[in-house]
Amino acid sequence: MTRILQLTDTHVVCPPNKVSGVLDTLTLFEDAITKIEQDLEKLGHVDAIIVTGDITDHGDVESYDAFNSVIRRLGIPYFVIPGNHDLRSSMHHCFENLTPATSDEINWVKHFPDLDIIGLDTVIPGQGGGRLSPTALAFLEHALTRHPDKPALIAMHHPPFASGIQFMDAIGLEGADEMAEILEKSPRDVRVICGHLHNSIVATIGGATVLSSPATASSFLTDHRSDAPVGFTQDPGGYMLHEWNKGFRSTYLPLASSGQLYPF
Repeated sequence: MTRILQLTDTHVVCPPNKVSGVLDTLTLFEDAITKIEQDLEKLGHVDAIIVTGDITDHGDVESYDAFNSVIRRLGIPYFVIPGNHDLRSSMHHCFENLTPATSDEINWVKHFPDLDIIGLDTVIPGQGGGRLSPTALAFLEHALTRHPDKPALIAMHHPPFASGIQFMDAIGLEGADEMAEILEKSPRDVRVICGHLHNSIVATIGGATVLSSPATASSFLTDHRSDAPVGFTQDPGGYMLHEWNKGFRSTYLPLASSGQLYPF
């Protein structure tokens, strides 16, 4: 069995800075890690953590260093991909062995005994929306042709589906149709995970299930009205546990403290 934690949209900034003048995201991330430490007593062994983008809010080295110092408390190997708030140059400075030096994009594959994890870079520098470039699509297609009998967990920042949240769909993903074609041709059992939406949504692409994880920094409301207000709430977010054991299983875990447990 392979067990992977997914964190996303930590948007770390270093004090006294706050995201939008409101969110002390470093403290929120520290609190999230404390909650995860408590949860691990119940969850058992975890093989790795994937952080699906927007690690920092401004892409500065100081914030990445702060992120690293906090997540290392868990003592679990972790892998990162960029989101639209991240800067690849700073990430290369702060994280080792992200991608071959010949590529500007941060695409990678990590092999586990019964599962491959494929990280895809969807960033368009300077823009909120994302794109699966020809490079990323070719990387995905090649990665899926290797070990065709193994399942694959594909991690990306921008969701390859429309969420119904208008202001987020306006900065959605280009190249989702091309990705769907690649997935439809692959014999692998595939699950796709993403961030960006600060919300938990399940969809399908190319015959594969795709899930967005809630964030640690803030939450976005599910509001499909065309005139829905643009903004975030400070409602506690969450994270995901993805497992392979003769099939995929994905579990949402809240960051809010549990209430009293009542026996049956």
